[in-house]
Amino acid sequence: MNLEWQEIGWDSSNIERIAHDGQKLYVEFKTGSGYYYESVPYEIFVRIMNKEVISKSEGKLSYGATFNMLVIKGGYKGIPYK
Repeated sequence: MNLEWQEIGWDSSNIERIAHDGQKLYVEFKTGSGYYYESVPYEIFVRIMNKEVISKSEGKLSYGATFNMLVIKGGYKGIPYK
């Protein structure tokens, strides 16, 4: 898999890195697991990278909170690959 990963682990308590291949969103978590989500628009990837949602636990803009709101609550199902 030759993806352009965005390493965000330094600023995320849950997500290590994230990528988009034009059709799928790939997320690798700090637990070591990796999932891809089919048919996620590139715009959602950009919105995650822009940290649009405030984390309830941390009170600041968060990659994880944005991912949860747009992808998980958006109904996209993760398929494990790692």
